[in-house]
Amino acid sequence: MGSSKSNSFYFQDKLRELRKEDLYRELRTVEDISDSGKGNSVPNVINFSSNDYLGLSKNAFLVKKLRNLITSRISQCSSRLISGNTESLENVEIALSEHRKTTSSLLFPTGFMANLGVLGCISDKETIIFSDELNHASIIDGCKISTSKIHPFPHNDMIDLEKNIKKHDNKRKIIITEGIFSMDGDMADLTEIVRISNENNCLLIVDDSHGDFIIGNNKPKDYGGTPSYFGVNKAVDIHISSLSKGLGCFGGYVSCSKLVREYLVNKSRPFIFTSALPDYLAEIAIMSMQLAKMGDLQTMLYRNIEYFYKIANELEIKSRKVEKSPIIPLLIGSEKRALEVSRKLLRQHFFVQAIRYPTVKRNEARLRISLNADHSQEQIYDLLNHIVKLLKV
Repeated sequence: MGSSKSNSFYFQDKLRELRKEDLYRELRTVEDISDSGKGNSVPNVINFSSNDYLGLSKNAFLVKKLRNLITSRISQCSSRLISGNTESLENVEIALSEHRKTTSSLLFPTGFMANLGVLGCISDKETIIFSDELNHASIIDGCKISTSKIHPFPHNDMIDLEKNIKKHDNKRKIIITEGIFSMDGDMADLTEIVRISNENNCLLIVDDSHGDFIIGNNKPKDYGGTPSYFGVNKAVDIHISSLSKGLGCFGGYVSCSKLVREYLVNKSRPFIFTSALPDYLAEIAIMSMQLAKMGDLQTMLYRNIEYFYKIANELEIKSRKVEKSPIIPLLIGSEKRALEVSRKLLRQHFFVQAIRYPTVKRNEARLRISLNADHSQEQIYDLLNHIVKLLKV
């Protein structure tokens, strides 16, 4: 009884500290305004926080197909190595390999688990991992569970990266970066990173969850993500990405060589000991890929991004422009202030999350605005008008 009481005090004290520092988190239940009319008391909002950049999670064709797909079972209820491997999973891996221009791919239940699954097994004590300081938490946690020495480098600082890599010529070296950074919306300097990687015999990993299916090279209907955008697909050794953002589906994946895939199947604990992705999600992902390849949704998204910056500029709202990136951070600074603005926007039916430490550095709290192809110009205009009024208060 005494032990239970002391543990309660521990949790209460820790939560009290979070509230005091404006870092306390709670789940918000909202309903997208496009799904309104269900007769519940949940607030109807225009969602500017979702990573559903192409709006495919609500695509009427896909939703109808999904209802027809779940006919035999809900889940394999097992890891793929035990009894959960299926033709559906293998088919989506083939499609993803073609998409990323690699020879092989491997599905994971989430992008987070893909990062853990790769970083936790491809390195050893004789390896140094060079990781951009603004990399996603899944990359940071993946680095932590590896036995390697971790060297974070300042965000997109190629001089620092190259200088420190050259200090370790006798070590096995890995560089990992995001393609489009999840909280800042900017892109990694993949041209320089590839040069440094090639000249110093590094293994290069790119987590492209937020650029995948969104951007690509100048060829029509090629949306292979940031490596395609920079024309360096073949120079990336391991591509890590998500099915739950650009595709509006669910799951994570790794695209790589057949040798690396074979190694992951044998050594990646998050793959070996986790239940397989359900078949219907794999089959929906293939259909979603086919819709994404058409290019119409990206055109709509790019139009919304350009319109956002046009109105933001007219209203003198400061934001750093990144071409074709759907993630737009508006820096507030104070955690308390960012929370206040987010809550007031919610009262006006705009769902925009305040991003705070430890997701970003202390006193660099922000509103993280995610644009998608389904947003109307009227919705974007109204959002920015409300933001500019709140920031002036």
